[in-house]
Formats: sequence, structure tokens, C-alpha cells
Amino acid sequence: IVINTYYLKQAPKITAQPGSHTAYSLDDISLACEASGDPTPSFRWVKDGKQFGEVLFESGTLTADDTEELRFYQGSYRCYMANELGTAVSGLVHLITESIPTLAKEKRQKRRSFEEGESTVLYCNPPKSSVTPKIHWMDMHQSHIFGLNKPCTIAKQHLVRILGMTSNSVVKNRRPQLQKPAGSHSSYLVLRGQTLTLECIPEGLPTPEVHWERMDSPLSPARAKKLNYNCWLQIENVSEVDDGEYTCIARNSQGSVKHHYAVTVEAAPYWNKWPEDHLYAPGETVRLDCQAEGIPTPNVTWSINGVPITGTDSDARRHLSSGTLILTNVQYSDTAVYQCEATNKHGNILVNTHVHVVELPPQILTADGLVYKATEGQRVLLQCRTFGSPQPKVDWVIFDSGPALANAKMSQRSDGNLQISDVSEDDSNIYTCSVRHSNRSISAELEVLNRTKIVDPPQDLRVLCGNDAVLHCKYTVDHKLKQPTIQWKKDKHKITSSANDDKYTEYADGSLKITDVQMEDTGSYSCEISTKLDSVSATGSITVLDKPGSPHSLELSEKMDHSVTLSWTPGAENNSPVSEYVIEMKEEQNPEKGQWEEYRRVPPDIRHLEIHLQSYSTYHFRLRAVNGIGTSEPSPPSESYNTPAAIPDMNPENVTTVSTDPNSMVITWKELERRQFNGPGFEYKIYWRQASGRGPHWKESSVSHPPFIVNGTGTFIPFEIKVQAVNDLGAGPEPVAKIGYSGEDVPLEAPSEVAVTELNKTSVLVRWSPVSMESVRGHLLGYKIHLRKKGPRTHSRRGLPMHAPAADKYREIEVYGNKVETVVSNLQFYSDYTLTVAAFNSRGEGPLSIEYHFTTPEGGKVTFNSACENLYGYRIISSASHPTPLLLVPKCHFKAGNGGLSR
Repeated sequence: IVINTYYLKQAPKITAQPGSHTAYSLDDISLACEASGDPTPSFRWVKDGKQFGEVLFESGTLTADDTEELRFYQGSYRCYMANELGTAVSGLVHLITESIPTLAKEKRQKRRSFEEGESTVLYCNPPKSSVTPKIHWMDMHQSHIFGLNKPCTIAKQHLVRILGMTSNSVVKNRRPQLQKPAGSHSSYLVLRGQTLTLECIPEGLPTPEVHWERMDSPLSPARAKKLNYNCWLQIENVSEVDDGEYTCIARNSQGSVKHHYAVTVEAAPYWNKWPEDHLYAPGETVRLDCQAEGIPTPNVTWSINGVPITGTDSDARRHLSSGTLILTNVQYSDTAVYQCEATNKHGNILVNTHVHVVELPPQILTADGLVYKATEGQRVLLQCRTFGSPQPKVDWVIFDSGPALANAKMSQRSDGNLQISDVSEDDSNIYTCSVRHSNRSISAELEVLNRTKIVDPPQDLRVLCGNDAVLHCKYTVDHKLKQPTIQWKKDKHKITSSANDDKYTEYADGSLKITDVQMEDTGSYSCEISTKLDSVSATGSITVLDKPGSPHSLELSEKMDHSVTLSWTPGAENNSPVSEYVIEMKEEQNPEKGQWEEYRRVPPDIRHLEIHLQSYSTYHFRLRAVNGIGTSEPSPPSESYNTPAAIPDMNPENVTTVSTDPNSMVITWKELERRQFNGPGFEYKIYWRQASGRGPHWKESSVSHPPFIVNGTGTFIPFEIKVQAVNDLGAGPEPVAKIGYSGEDVPLEAPSEVAVTELNKTSVLVRWSPVSMESVRGHLLGYKIHLRKKGPRTHSRRGLPMHAPAADKYREIEVYGNKVETVVSNLQFYSDYTLTVAAFNSRGEGPLSIEYHFTTPEGGKVTFNSACENLYGYRIISSASHPTPLLLVPKCHFKAGNGGLSR
């Protein structure tokens, strides 16, 4: 049912009203005042409380008359819009008139010179005006000064502080001082909704750093912004919570200075609650609530058609209580526009409310027979819009169930509509809305369907960079609904698939495939399944894992002769935490190490490290980051760092002699690495002198590498030897002397008093007297026993011939060290042997001892001409017939006489 309400007249309703401003010419004077209404309203203006100009029709906008002077229009204005149903009133506005601002002619400033580090102030004096000017500073090239990125500070009072740039001159440091504000305390009053800017402009050398604090609570970075190198603390849209005390601290190496700011927040009036236009029937009670807040608390007053209630005839039906106007038993004559105005020292606000007293028959504006469809769990609003005065009252009834309000899920709103919460299939039915005390009613049908569900939502995936990812989003919908639409979003932005781009592929079951995921694909992914009635969404995520980004911004600091501190900035972790950093180093001075080499691995929380360096080398550094996925690419290399030359700080190790020829000595050592040379002109200085005798002088020579040969030394002479590292800057530490020997020669003497003692039938103990140490002519390594079998005896005692393998005819036995006896085992029964002994050193064997003879019987005793003696065991040289060493057993020696061997 459509009701024609056009015949109802309308009170004036403001569509455009003026605002306060400053006019610099007659052309700037334009105060808007427009309103709708039926009949069409008329307009009039009041200036400074008095009627201004004539009544206007069609448009109430006020413009200047060319015949008047500009200052004639300065003042406070209100616009009144009236027709037969009432008068609406605009807010109070202020019009300020001024001449166009002009800059005073300035004298050319003389060139001024400043010492580095000195502060100066350049003043800008704009013309006075009620409008805050916008100040722009430019340099001699007409470029905005902020674009030059110079260390300067722009203050609200339009001064510039320029700090001297770095030079080679010597400057004197200064403690910080505040150029603005002056003193130690200042107070600020700011209104709610305005922008507060606190300034703190210091000077000093080094340039002070500025820090801000709030004394009564932590300083919220969400509310307070730091601008202009921290010299401004700015709070936009100030509220009561910003009231308090703030402190600025300017600090440098010479000291600090503070300033305290007491900030008081007040507020112009603002509405908490205001009345609205309404139709009322005769006899009803009207309650117009008007509540305003502000600091100080605003004063609330009421007017009727622009006339203060206090200036109208008293009426017992009108009551005022705490800003609320109550009209009882209203009549047609109470139709009017009522004004509520709130005022304090910071301003005023006004609201117009139309009270229309009229009597109209009830009507239902909502069509009959509407069908409402919803899915389970939704909230449904069955409409029953009515019109009439007084406002019609309606009742809702459910078919075959009774009053709707008997159901706890159902509630009736003030406009007559029925609200059903959390609908289910049981709520599907026919609902009837009836106007009380009339025959007017409508019916509505509610059909509840199965709600849409996501049965397999997207998961939180962790995917390696370069792989594909599939997010599932399987769903179910009611069979009565058409195929739903599926919309995927990444970080709340829609994803669209394209035939020309295979990045995203959407499947019929709702799944989404992302091909070749990269780091930028990391994010939150949601799928939304939408039907005509409902929609459901689910969210998952993709976290792309990759090896970390390279560290960057490598810097070298604390540069010393033998160390430097390397610092760096981490790269992106790429969703896998860094486990360690690998520091790599390259030495240009060392050809063997001209490639990048790993220097050290450090934990992930380390950001700088002191690195110890060798002298006289050029170093480069770079870093890699390691995480669970892999190792990053190397960072860009650091700047090169050259360490100065220095004297060697170490001498070569393993200094020794390896002489092989008599009458010479070969000195050798382990060479130093090139990076240990520490400077140019590197060489080795060799010192030697005989270790025996009195007062021998050191002899010396220099070479670039080992070995060094000393000739004419004599055979096996002990020497003190030293090797020292030197370069063009000097010599290394004083070396420690070692003992070395000149070359050896073969021994001169043969062992004597060789004796053999039987131990058993196949083993004998051989003993001899040692040679003198002087005859060895080197380091005695030991003695060699030469054992030769002459052959078996002709027949055994049993008359059988004896045979021995040819390989058993000769054996050589070495006895190491100073030992003078050994056991000879594995002899053949009933055989003849000869034996000789010789001393040996690294050059070879000396002369052989006299040849000694002995025989072994067949199971019988061997005849000797000397007694057995107990000695210790020695290593026995194996022969071909006896590949394993003989056991160590006590030994006996025999001795040959003039008549041969005796039993």
C-alpha cells in the first residue's frame, strides 16, 4: 500500500548555512543560507542582534553591496528561515574583514659569517592577520629548504636554525640550550578536536638529540607524532585524555636541558543527544531531550521559532528540566520549530527540531504477501511500516501459534517491525501484522533454508619458495539456492584468476592453487562462499619459507692496527629464523688466501664483532646468513681495510738440523705464512755457534727461505742455532737457541768381547762390549748382528743327513740404542754358525767385530768357552724363513778360542 503524504505541509529545513571566515574584499563576502519547506520559506538576517537588510525569498544567501565599504560587513550573523509552520535558525557565525596582507619592504641583509658549530636564527616576519599564514622557506635556488635535507628546524614562529656543516676547523663543544621555548616551564590551552604542536628547538655542539616524555602516563606513539628531527611533538584531534604534563629533553655529550609543558584540554560544546522531527497527535506529551558536553560545561537554552522561551508568554504545559523540554497535552497551536542552543566561552551549537501536531488515520505502508527467505542462524526483520497521527500501534500473530511476542527469539521494534533472532527451520510460517483498533493488516511468509557451510576450510600452510600451494575451501549449500559465488582474497584484497596468467587457479570445489609461490605470496587467504541469502568465509594462510636475505649495510669501525669491528644489518629472515651468521674474509696481501674464506660463525643475536688482523695486509669482509632452509647469498663486501706494516711478531717454529754430509750442517725450519711477514723486505736471519769451547761468537746470515747450509763444521759437532724473522721495519722477538749437529760419518770402532751363551737347543744369548761414543761420529742408533749358517753337520747322531733351507743361511738382527746383548732364536739343530757385530748410525755401519763360531747339536748341548749372562730382549730382524719377530727371552753368548769352539 502506498500512502500519498504530499498534502502534509513541511516546516523549513536548513540545507545550507553559513560559516565563520575572514573577508579581504567584497567578493569574499558570501554567507550561505538555504532551506526547503512547504510553503517555500522566506529568509532574513540578523547582524549583531539587529535586523540586517530586507526579507529574502527563494534564496537567503547574503552577498555584499558594492556601494558599501568592506568593514561595514564585519560582525556576528544569524539567518532565520520561516513559513507558516515555524521558523528555523542558523548557527551564529562571525565575519571578519581585513585588508589584503602585504609583506613590508625588507632591507637586503648583509652577508654574515659563522664558525662551524655555531647556531643562528633567520627571522621571518609575516604581516599580522586573523588567518594563520603558511610559511615556506627556500634557498637561493628557490628550492624548498626541506628538500635539501639540511640539518635545520622550522619553528611555528617562522624562524630557521641552520647548523654549520662539517669542516676541518677545530670547533668547541657546547652544552645544549633551548632557543624555543624560553625558560623551564610553559602552559598550553588546546580545544578538543584541534591539533596540538609542542616545540623544543635546542642548540649546542654536537647537535643535541631531542627526547619526549609524558610525566603522568606513558607517551602513546599512536597519538603523538615526532616531527622535524624530533623537535615537534604533535597530537592531532586532541581529546580530554591528552590533558597532562609533557617534558622535552635535549641531550648531547656535554650535558642536557629540560623543558616542561603543562597542557590543558578544554572543549567547545558538542552534542551527546538531540531531538528529532516528529509527528504528534493532539493531546500527546512531547519530550525533547537536548544534552551537550563541553569544558567548561555549556549552558543550554530553548527557543520557539527563534524566540527564546524566556521571552514568550508562560504556559503551564511547558516544562524545562536539565536541558529537556516537555510539552504536555499538545495542541495544533504547538506546531513550530524549536531551537536548542548550547553555549560556553569557546563557542555555541544549535539544533532545530520540528514539532508537527496533526491528526491522521492509521495506514500500513508495507505491501501484503511478502515472502522473506533466510538461512539458519540469521536475524530476520519482518516489516510492518505504518503512518498516522497518533503513531499507530500494531500486533504480530503467527499462524496456528498465537502472538509472536510469546516466542523469546522475537521482539517488536518501536516502528512496528518484527525482529526474529537466530532463525531455524521451525520458524518457517505465516506471520500477520494488524493495526490495533482497526481492520488494517498484512501477512508475510518466512521460509528458512539450510545455511551455507564450509566443510573443508583453508589451512595454515608453510611452503618452500618455488613450490605450488593448494588451499581447500569445500562447502555445502541448500538445494533451493543457486550455485554460490566463490571469492578468494589475499590480505583482504580480491584475487582474480586470468587465462593469461597461471598464477592463480580456482577449481569448482572452491580450492585455490597458487603456482610458484614467492615471498610476496606470504599472507592471509580467505575464501568467501556467497548466496543470495547468506555468506560464509574461512581464513587460512600461506607462509613462504626461503633461505634468508643477505645481510647488508656492513660497516667497519674502531679501526686499530691489529683489529677492526665489523657491524651489519640483518636481511629478511624469510619466515625461517636465522640460526647463525657466517663471516667471510679475503686477504689481498696473501696470494694463497686470495679467495673468500670462512672466518667465523656467530649466533643470530650478534650484530657486530671485533676481528683480529695481521699487519701489512688488505682485508675485505662479507657475511652470509643461515636458517633452516639454507644459506643466503653473500652480502655486498665491506670497504677494504689496510693494516699498517709492523715488525714480525713471531719467529719460525721447528728449527732443527737435517745434516747428511760430514763437515757441513743443514739448518731448516717451518716457514711463516706470507700474512705473518707483517711488512716488506721479509727474510730469515740465521745464527749459529759451536756449543763447546769457551766464548765462541755468533755467526749470522740471512736467507729468504730454508734450508741454510753451514760448511767446514767438522763431523758431528754440536752447535747452538737460532732463526729470527726480520723485515724492513725491524726484527721479530729474540729467538730461543736450539742444539743442532753437523753431518755424521760411519763409526770407526768395532764391538769387542763378543760372547754366546746357550739358552736352549735353538736359542742363544749374544753379548758384546760397546764401542766408545767418540768413535760413533754421530748419534748411535744401535748394533747389527750378522748371523750366517755355514751348513748342517754331515750326519746326526742317528746317522741321518741334515738339511736346512737356503734362506736360513743368513740373518741380520738390529739392536737399537745402547743395549749390548740380545737373544737369537729359531736356530737349526746340529748346525754350524758364524756371527759378527757392528755399530751403526744414520750414515751407516762401522767395522765388523771378529767373526765368532758356534754349533748346535741335535738335541744336545752346545759347547761354549764362556758362561751365560742374563740380558734384556731386543727386536730381531726377521728372515724369509721366519717372517715373524722372535720372542724376547734371556740370551747367552759364546766365545771362540784358538782351537775353535769347545763344549
